[in-house]
Amino acid sequence: MGLPGALGSLPLAPIAPEYGELMRLQYAAGLAHFGEVLVGDGETLSVLDGLFLCVGNRRHHLGAARLRALADANPSQGPLLRLLADIQTRDASALRRVLLHQLIGLLQEPGARRKASGLDPAEAALLELAVAALPVLDARQRKAAESLGGLWQQRRLRAAARALDAVGPAVVRADPALAHLASRLGRRLGRCDRSLAAARAAQDTEPARTHYLDALRTAADDDTATRGLIKLERPRRPGDAPLTARLSGDRVLLAWPVPDGRSWRAVRLTRGTDRPAVVPVTAPAPGARGTAVDHGARRGTLVRYAVFPLLDGVPDGPPLVSAPLLVAPDAEDLTVTDAPARLTARWTLPPGTARATVLLHAADGPEPGGKVLARHDAGAHEDMHTFTGLRPGSYLVRVVCHHSSPEGREVESAGARAAGVVHAWPEAVTALTAEPDPEGGVRFAGAGADGAEVRLVTWSDPAGAPPEGTGLPVDALPAALPWAAYGTAHPVAPPSAFTGRVVAVAIRGERAVVGPAVRVDIPAPVTGLRGLREHDGQVRLVFDWPSDAGSVEVEWEQAGARDRSRVSRSRYLREGLRLPIGPAAVRIGVRAASRHERPAGPPPQDSAAAAPAVDAAGATDPTAGATDTTVVRRAPAVLDLPGDVVVSFRLVTRRRGLARRVTAEAVEVTVTGVGAGAGAGLPGSSPDPDGAGTPDTASPSGLSDPSDLPHPSDHPGLPDLVLVARAGDAATARPRHPEDGDVLVRLTGAELAASPRTVRELPAGPLRPPYALRAFLAGRHAGSVRLEEPALSTLVVR
Repeated sequence: MGLPGALGSLPLAPIAPEYGELMRLQYAAGLAHFGEVLVGDGETLSVLDGLFLCVGNRRHHLGAARLRALADANPSQGPLLRLLADIQTRDASALRRVLLHQLIGLLQEPGARRKASGLDPAEAALLELAVAALPVLDARQRKAAESLGGLWQQRRLRAAARALDAVGPAVVRADPALAHLASRLGRRLGRCDRSLAAARAAQDTEPARTHYLDALRTAADDDTATRGLIKLERPRRPGDAPLTARLSGDRVLLAWPVPDGRSWRAVRLTRGTDRPAVVPVTAPAPGARGTAVDHGARRGTLVRYAVFPLLDGVPDGPPLVSAPLLVAPDAEDLTVTDAPARLTARWTLPPGTARATVLLHAADGPEPGGKVLARHDAGAHEDMHTFTGLRPGSYLVRVVCHHSSPEGREVESAGARAAGVVHAWPEAVTALTAEPDPEGGVRFAGAGADGAEVRLVTWSDPAGAPPEGTGLPVDALPAALPWAAYGTAHPVAPPSAFTGRVVAVAIRGERAVVGPAVRVDIPAPVTGLRGLREHDGQVRLVFDWPSDAGSVEVEWEQAGARDRSRVSRSRYLREGLRLPIGPAAVRIGVRAASRHERPAGPPPQDSAAAAPAVDAAGATDPTAGATDTTVVRRAPAVLDLPGDVVVSFRLVTRRRGLARRVTAEAVEVTVTGVGAGAGAGLPGSSPDPDGAGTPDTASPSGLSDPSDLPHPSDHPGLPDLVLVARAGDAATARPRHPEDGDVLVRLTGAELAASPRTVRELPAGPLRPPYALRAFLAGRHAGSVRLEEPALSTLVVR
């Protein structure tokens, strides 16, 4: 026959089910045809009577075993070579046909430079001559020809028939294998048509179902049989459908019960079209429901879904059919919140929605032809609407989306629904005032909120606080200020410093309305106030510095005159606080100064009734400052410091015996001091041991004359005087406290106050050396009285 006869008929279609996967791997490897991966240096391919590898004068058949050995030796091309081995195992002539088809396609390309590389040169020349006489396939014909193998294997005979029509009769006649395939296809389609005719002629459902299934087993993609079975299995009521289909945005989610070990095919039927569309099915886990997600349903269309059980890839039973579904997605995330006499609806429209209609119905929902209470047409970019002027009661909000169908018609969605209730909201607080009290603290009062509870709150983030008039659920409010009260007669104050916006909120049941606010600044209280007299007439004040205070103000009153000073925290910590009081009694008040007030000027020098010396009402005090903050000045911590009282004593002695030894027989106690002439005009008349301050600048002090010393009985309280002795061996050290020895004399405070000079005899039995004496002041007034002792030589005798 020679070489032309040896080539035989040339293939124009590969007719290999694996051809699509082969081309993917081949292109990934950068090969013009798969034969390039089979040859090495000095090797060629022969395709005369099979597929052989030629090395010199020897020919090696490329069977499945040799191809798998090549895959093991060449891991980078392993997937491609193993696929070639699988094709060779299935059909020994398939690889030669596929290779010739690829070589013919290369040689038919116009201007092709890369021709049958790797092929025996003599066979390559002969192939070029033979190809010139073959019909040339365009891209559409080539794609159809290459799809025939897969379509035939999947029994998609209707698609295979359309592919043969695309290839054309001339190409089919030029390839005997194609002609044989076309003949077999015709016979099978004839059998399918006869089954369809029998199904249409059947009077009962069961015979019709049987004939339709026979048609699908012959041609798995027969549209007529598919639609016929879906029509037979349609559910009578939507709730009876075993296959559920629901919208999720632009997707349709399918779910159905799946017996273990079954595979399924899902299709979509669209009204107005004849051909069902295949929907990808997710392989179900054992015991799970079957699922599929359809991304191809077009908006505005009415669709129905069906899933067919498969056996070896072919429908093997009647389908499960869904109820009809309008592809018109609803708004998502619809929420309804209420406020006084209104409802606010918020939603998210699906992308591409033309517009939406927001409808308000009564609580029982819209009835056919029922009345719509309110309506709003929302644009594509709106996401909220508020219905106002509503009476308390229950309502239903619907958001209906409007979509465009493929034919240009407007289609409405079913409508997303959400219930809402307009509650009986409280009347809002219309005014709020914060009135500082002259004695310290603040009174909150206002107007409005009839029949409602008023709660005073503050938001931690003032910028995020809702505006006045906002309605909120009670659980969205911050906690009430524990120290604040609304509408009470008694002033209130926090236990520590407070600066912020106090908001009045009206509450009824579970609803609250935000009212007006007032900004209040209340400094911290002064605690731990103590006064210590020093030898030079100064009084040193010690106290705990109030938190967050930059300065404190101290005021003292003495003999009807008042003085005031202010000291900063840094100066107090650096130098302390001393007041030029002198020996007279004095009342001292200390309070923290607000950062929003100016330093006070000199206090009035007339009577205390002329004006409050330390005023707690920022509105009446010049220190309040010109700001929108209400400064609440606390009542000062008050310290009543009695006059400088000195208790002194001496031993009365006489000489006894021939040695004329000096012996103590009595003790003489003298009390000197200043009367309790301190003023009573400071605010906070009850003394409080909490408070303090120090002067940055001292004002002129109106002190009483230290020489004008009243009778000691004017002192508000004197301590007891106790004289204690230690004798004998214990006289090596003086007594350390009133119980550290023998008590010789005890004079009560009343006895000391009765006379400026008191003499008390020592107990019988004179003291004999060695001895040591010491006097102590005892009682609650001991710290305010100074004790002066005589010379130590008279108290310690060896």
